[in-house]
Amino acid sequence: MSACTALLYSMPMRILFASSEVWPFSKTGGLADVAGSLPQALARLGHEVLVVSPWYSGLKRAEPFWIGDIEVPFSGFFEPAGVGTWEQDGVRYAFVGHDFFRRDSLYGYDDDAARFSLFSRALPQVASRLSFTPDVIHLNDWHTATVALVLERGWHLPPGFAYLPSVFTVHNAQFQGEATLAEMAWWLRLPDSIDRTWLNRFGRANAMQAALGTATRVTTVSPTYSREIQTPGFGFGLDASFRSISHKLSGILNGIDQTAWDPQTDAALPVNFGPESVHKGKAAARSLLCSRHGLDPARPIVAAISRLADQKGMDILVDAAPELSRLGLSLFVLGSGDPGLERRLADLAGQDPNIAVVLGYDDPLSRLVYAASDLLCMPSRFEPCGLNQMIAMRYGSLPLVRATGGLKDTVRHLGNGFTFEDASVDDLVRAAREAVSTYGTDKWALMQETALGEDHSWERSARQYERLYSGIVSG
Repeated sequence: MSACTALLYSMPMRILFASSEVWPFSKTGGLADVAGSLPQALARLGHEVLVVSPWYSGLKRAEPFWIGDIEVPFSGFFEPAGVGTWEQDGVRYAFVGHDFFRRDSLYGYDDDAARFSLFSRALPQVASRLSFTPDVIHLNDWHTATVALVLERGWHLPPGFAYLPSVFTVHNAQFQGEATLAEMAWWLRLPDSIDRTWLNRFGRANAMQAALGTATRVTTVSPTYSREIQTPGFGFGLDASFRSISHKLSGILNGIDQTAWDPQTDAALPVNFGPESVHKGKAAARSLLCSRHGLDPARPIVAAISRLADQKGMDILVDAAPELSRLGLSLFVLGSGDPGLERRLADLAGQDPNIAVVLGYDDPLSRLVYAASDLLCMPSRFEPCGLNQMIAMRYGSLPLVRATGGLKDTVRHLGNGFTFEDASVDDLVRAAREAVSTYGTDKWALMQETALGEDHSWERSARQYERLYSGIVSG
């Protein structure tokens, strides 16, 4: 690295980070974890970060200080919205208040495209109200994707916002934000000429595609996923669009908060442990989990902590469960989702004493499961990044995963875990059989030591984003 380049990377920047959810204030999935951790890591590198997110009715762990209303160019007119601020861990947060966000859930409504069009249109106004003119805007998933188009084509932008450089991160290409072109143009206060922009996908507005064409750079949450979405099997209809912008597309692996996920300090564990005391700590956790849920502590435990969904391949795990039990494994599943899978899992647990299921999500229990399990199974059909496999390694549990997306980037077969190629029962069972034959050997101990030593910190990821931002800001 040249001296000039090093100096450029060290210069503090003003970064506007936009997300439809942010931990610990709102969450439905991994996007919230990224929005909660990456801005903090960037702030620790010396950058000034403003995170903007909706002010949901169920906002947790914050009571934002209301600073007044803004006028949002929306739906052909100007719509008032409230702004509240909060500061935490070196990051300033701004929350956009509107009736659109005073609902029971974050998403799942027929007017979601309109709701997040308003949110997107509000972002420049919020930043301006806070006297924050960013050097770069980081947009996340379809909910904020149209901001890139607004910066290029929109009217009523505050001074300094037109043509600002932007980074758009695809966390999940399956969800793209669609509406009619006329509706989207009306909501976003954009000219009719947008029907000749990247927003137009076969005569309908597609928010994600709009950002692919107009954002300065596009990233995904793992290098492998950035290649996968350029293929028909993973691009959900946008594979050609992803291929056409491959020159500005890259993958940066997510991280985990290694302070929040630390078995040496985790209050949910009966005995805290580090690399030197992993056997003692995991034995105590195993004993507690097995006594609570009726499992045999002499059997290795394979766990799954997941949404019960097709994407996660949980139907594959359910089909494989009887064979996993015959291999000598106990199976523990924590999660909720598809009612059919919930019923099948409950039936399996009632029939086989080596299978235990807890439907729902319980954070302290998940931590105990990470510590107690020997293997963490993730048979995902696609996985943009995945965080559970990183957390599992932190707790000395070896991942048993399908080699896709971020799972392929983080888990090395017989290095720090076990992988399989096909989304099938046979391939999952084959990998599980290999894990059982390795269990208790010197090879297992070496793999566990390797897993415990992995660096999945957000500081590593933040440095890569810092270089990306610096490159586009400098032109």
